[in-house]
Amino acid sequence: MSEKPHTIEEAKYETQAHYEDYSPSQYEKSLSEEQIEHVPEGTASPGKALFMLLKAFIGTGVIFLPGSFAKGGLVLSIILMVIIASICLFSFQRLVKAQRQTGGSYGHVAETLLNRWVRYTIQFFLCLSQMGFVASYMIFISENVGLVIGTLSDCHAPFPSKYFIWIFMIIIIPLCWVRKIGRLGYCALLADIFILFGLICVLYFSSNQIHQHGAGPNITMVNSDSFALMIGTAVFSFEGIGMVVPMIEGMKDPSKFPRVLTIGMIICTLVFTLIGTIGYVAFGDTIQASIVANLPREPLSITVQLLYAIAMILTSPFMLYPALTIIEQSVFSPRHRGKVSLKWKWLKNLCRSMVALVCAAVSFGVGADGLDKFVALVGSIGAVPLCFIFPALFHFKITTSKVQRSLDIILGLFGVAIMIYTTYVNVNSWVNPLPSVGTTPVTPSQTCGL
Repeated sequence: MSEKPHTIEEAKYETQAHYEDYSPSQYEKSLSEEQIEHVPEGTASPGKALFMLLKAFIGTGVIFLPGSFAKGGLVLSIILMVIIASICLFSFQRLVKAQRQTGGSYGHVAETLLNRWVRYTIQFFLCLSQMGFVASYMIFISENVGLVIGTLSDCHAPFPSKYFIWIFMIIIIPLCWVRKIGRLGYCALLADIFILFGLICVLYFSSNQIHQHGAGPNITMVNSDSFALMIGTAVFSFEGIGMVVPMIEGMKDPSKFPRVLTIGMIICTLVFTLIGTIGYVAFGDTIQASIVANLPREPLSITVQLLYAIAMILTSPFMLYPALTIIEQSVFSPRHRGKVSLKWKWLKNLCRSMVALVCAAVSFGVGADGLDKFVALVGSIGAVPLCFIFPALFHFKITTSKVQRSLDIILGLFGVAIMIYTTYVNVNSWVNPLPSVGTTPVTPSQTCGL
């Protein structure tokens, strides 16, 4: 009998201390189940599901939205955010219908309706997107810590901010070695608290900036040159796509999930639009890739920057977990995955460490100057296929309606077109940079002069 295939969205891991004595399929449990606080299958109420849906979507990506609004222009960005959210909702609902028919995880749906090569493709995009998310987090971490150190040291930071990421790898790498991710639950809870506190402070400082100084300088309504970068960042913000399927399985009455998803997406869209709008209006074309970098230099804002950096450090192992799992399973044969010897344990730890180091190397190479473009690129290449293309393929396979199939074809082609166009514009913006629209990163030395 062949071994049950592992699917990456479930982020499989062994749940027993001595799982090495058994087949990995005997002790499979999903990262997503851990993220919904150990809710047993079929017991979550609509209210619980809605809360966890908001927790999955409203995270670190939202702080990049004000900078992306400068790329698209105020009015165009608001319109695009509503349109993208509506298409995401339409696509997610089709994914829900496909899952209700086949059962199982995202990867299981792919293999059941299509074939194992599609599952492998989904695994690739999940690895790409999750590693891209973490690389962008690392850029943000190093930039924020550099700002804090520069401010506290009165412009006498020991070295440029991008080097700080290598210091924090001392924390991130050991956390990546954890196989039973439930042990990191307190880290996730602490990160959520810091993120919520940070978002509240961002709204406070932005509102105060508008109250004291009015709207920021050079606010544009439509930016036709770089609006495609805004699309990539907007899709990046909906990074909780992997939570949609586990939420269905966790609900006591799955038939109520479409309504929960609709309400959740409406709330997320309002929050994203509010943060993006008020941040851009407050700081105008001086807005940074991350709005946290725009906060004034005072004790509360410095605390926010530091806590947000800590939140991303604690979040990184969770975001990397699917990629760590699938890469480890690809590198090591089944007979070595369960080895209890120190040799194989540390070889697998080395493999996981290399994944984290690759993310760090990418973040070091991109640097704060390219953070906004990099976030948009991750959204375009990594998130767009998972949000639009694959759900369209799945629904196409389960419906016999010509109208519905036509809509699936349109959705799939839209995803492909958006992916190609936004990626082209993004790459071109690296090769042929446009004149600055005010998102040049603030360095610690510039901060000291404020």
